[in-house]
Amino acid sequence: MRPIFLTIAYLLIIASTETRAQMQLPGAVGAPTPAGQSIAPPTSAPRATPPSQGAYSGHFAAAKPPAPDSIVDKPFSLSGARGALQIERSGANLRISRLTAVGDKISRPNQSCEVSMGAEGPIGLKPLGVPDGVQRYELESTACPLQLDILSGAVRARSPNGACFFPQADCRIDASGLWGPAGSSFSDAQIKSIEKERGALERVMRTHFRTLLDKYKKDKPAAQAAIKEQAGFSSERAQVCRDYDREEAVGFCSLRLTEARDFRLQARLAGEAAAKADQPEKAARPARRPAPKPKPQAAPAPAAN
Repeated sequence: MRPIFLTIAYLLIIASTETRAQMQLPGAVGAPTPAGQSIAPPTSAPRATPPSQGAYSGHFAAAKPPAPDSIVDKPFSLSGARGALQIERSGANLRISRLTAVGDKISRPNQSCEVSMGAEGPIGLKPLGVPDGVQRYELESTACPLQLDILSGAVRARSPNGACFFPQADCRIDASGLWGPAGSSFSDAQIKSIEKERGALERVMRTHFRTLLDKYKKDKPAAQAAIKEQAGFSSERAQVCRDYDREEAVGFCSLRLTEARDFRLQARLAGEAAAKADQPEKAARPARRPAPKPKPQAAPAPAAN
């Protein structure tokens, strides 16, 4: 029954992504500047050539992740509607020049509150490498050490320790989610352009997922884990993006999380390829020669009378 269940789960994942790809969704663009002029859409990172539908060859090179240029000096809000986030450059480093998060009062959870960080000066961002296919930074703050993934024109924030508490402000905040431009900042032309981008991205992501499954065809536990992770991504994307500003009409959040998922799959494939390349090839054993057949023994001579 387990192989049948995995097959059904895999088909459901593919069917759901094909259905979502037909939705009218937007492209990756910047928010309007304070003067009302639109910022040009960030240049999308080059994508790796989709692998063939055949067996996994063991050779894969991941595409270059989104550069910080697409998020520097851009005004972002959590879900495009709450708080404020702005990242700036300081030489070769990144830092937060403004971070305002909305939360709930500790003493009265039914009342909202607001915490501003960076008022006394910019907050540094510590680079954590590219653990999931995109560049990750950590906010250098003991009060709220957020981790930020750099996407194309947006930032995905995670809080490893859960919600952040600020007793002096009587405020509890959860800054996890997608920080990006407001949904109202997208024009009709930009919304139409992203529909095409989302459809192409969904197809590339499905191809990379199939390739990963092909790599695990002899490893059932790994294949089960990959299918479970892909199904979990669909649920996580729906949960994170359900409150994004005008998401049903614009779809910016869904696009960016799909892009992040595809980069994660690419990083996984590249890692598997590197691990395979590091394994020493087994020397081919010489063919064993068949043992020589015993010679027939001559019949004993008859005894003399």
